[in-house]
Formats: sequence, structure tokens, C-alpha cells
Amino acid sequence: MQPTVTDAHLEPAQSADVLAMAVRAATHDGVRPLSEQTVLDVRRLPGSAASEAPTRHLLIEEHPDSPRTGVVAYAHVELTDPPSAEIVVDPDHRHAGHGRALAQAVLAQWPHTRFWAHGDLPAARNLFSSLDLSPVRELWQMTRPLRGEWSELPGVTLPEGFTVRSFERGRDEERWLAVNARAFADHPEQGRMTLADLQDRTQEPWFDPHGFLLIEHGDDLAGFHWTKVEPAEPGHSVPASGEVYVVGVDPAYQGRGLGTVVTLVGLHHLRNRGLASATLYVEGDNAPALATYHRLGFERSAIDVMYAAADAPA
Repeated sequence: MQPTVTDAHLEPAQSADVLAMAVRAATHDGVRPLSEQTVLDVRRLPGSAASEAPTRHLLIEEHPDSPRTGVVAYAHVELTDPPSAEIVVDPDHRHAGHGRALAQAVLAQWPHTRFWAHGDLPAARNLFSSLDLSPVRELWQMTRPLRGEWSELPGVTLPEGFTVRSFERGRDEERWLAVNARAFADHPEQGRMTLADLQDRTQEPWFDPHGFLLIEHGDDLAGFHWTKVEPAEPGHSVPASGEVYVVGVDPAYQGRGLGTVVTLVGLHHLRNRGLASATLYVEGDNAPALATYHRLGFERSAIDVMYAAADAPA
């Protein structure tokens, strides 16, 4: 079945189908098939502002020539340089070639696309290897306990002259974006964050300004630790885990050991909220960051792998 391609927005019914399908896939596979940015793009309805990077949506519907029965497979393509893509297939409609059809349609239009395989599941590895795509990037998820045995955290003291406070809407957006862009100048996703991207996230149900911690030195924003805590599952009063969402230090303040201090500030915040564990994501080839996180008690708990053709640009 030939996938259909849409531009920056899905129709409301299609958006609802894709989001529901992603939930079913996550329940079935034990890993979320779509990144946070992709979910935000899927939610954008006609008439709303598009994300900074152009996107395309590829859909396979069960019976496109009859009354609509829903989306059974979906691909999201972000037209960066090079493009990146994610694919999800409904668990009840797998083994029918839908994933391959989507991947081939993407490659036909954007030959240098790099595909994320969240969790690097066997089916994804088999699909991409059959298309002569190989791993080109690893994103590690790392976890450490915040309660119980092996959960003790080092104490944290800010260097003299530094203070910490919570993010304030309407005051801190532009200065945070400037420091974030400098701190992640070489990062393919984080360094591109725009005001619209930031505002999208501050409107999410999980956003808590008290967990968005800014470390200042006089009038300078020297670093930050943005934590993320999803709402508790039904029947639970406290979420099980929190995330080290983004940690950054302005390059002007790097080399002073501030990265460990900023990380610990956020970890103590998460522990004080009563959470059992903390997770974070880090590039698999970022040796200094991996060493820091290992010293703080984090161990790898999952992996996302990006696949691309051998001749694809880096």
C-alpha cells in the first residue's frame, strides 16, 4: 500500500489516530516509538504555528478508499540537514510490510534520512539492515536510584558567588535560549530549540517551573538543570521516576566543575519530591558526560540507535 504524504499538519482525526497508535505500540513494545518533539508535531493542528524545522507526515490507512477506519502505520520526517525520521506500526497490523513501505517511501524522497530505532528492537534492526542502513549514533538512557540501597547522593554546595532559583515565565525565556544555544551548539536537536519549542514544553502537563533550576552568577545565567516529572500513574500519589531533562553550562563557565554541581542540584530536587529514581539521556560517544554520570551512580538502562546509509552525510 502506497503511503500518503502530508505537510506540516495532520487533520485532527489523523492526529488522534497516530497518538493512540503510539500508546498501543508503547504498551506492546515497552518503549515509546515517538520522541517528544514528534508528539508535539503530531499534535499541531491546521492553523497552528509549525515547528522551526519543516516536517512531513507519511500515513498508511487501513482502507483509504472506503470510509476511514484509521491510521495503521506512520512515519514522521524532520527536514533537517540531514533529515531524521521515526516510524511506528500498530501492533495489530504488523508483519504486513507497512514499516518497510514507509521507510522506502521516505528514502525515495529524502535518500540521506537517518532513522531512529527507539529501544533498538529486533524488528527495527532487521528492517534497517535489510535496507542497507547501519548504526551511526547511539543515545543512552541512564538511570540511578533515589531511594533505598545505593541511592545516597553526594552533598551539593554552590561555589561562592553563585545562586539558584526557579525559572520564571515571561522573564527568563530569551536568556535561557541564548545559553542553551551556546551550551549545545554542536548538538543536532537541543541546540536548535526556539522560543516556540520552549513555549510548547512549558504548556505541557508535566511542566513545573520549580523544577527548572537556574544557576546564576551576578547577572549571568551560568548554568541550568531542567527536570521533568510526568504525572503520576492512576492509583499512585507520587510518580515513580523523574528525568534529568536538560543540563547545561554556559561555555564561559565551563572548566570550573560546575556541570557536576548543576547536575546534583537537580537530582536533590527530584529526590526531595519523593521519586524513586532518576533517568537521563546522553550521547553514547560523549565520554566526559558518561564518566560524570557513572561517578554519580547512573548506569545504562536503555538505548536508542540511529540508522543511516553508509554514504549519508554526518
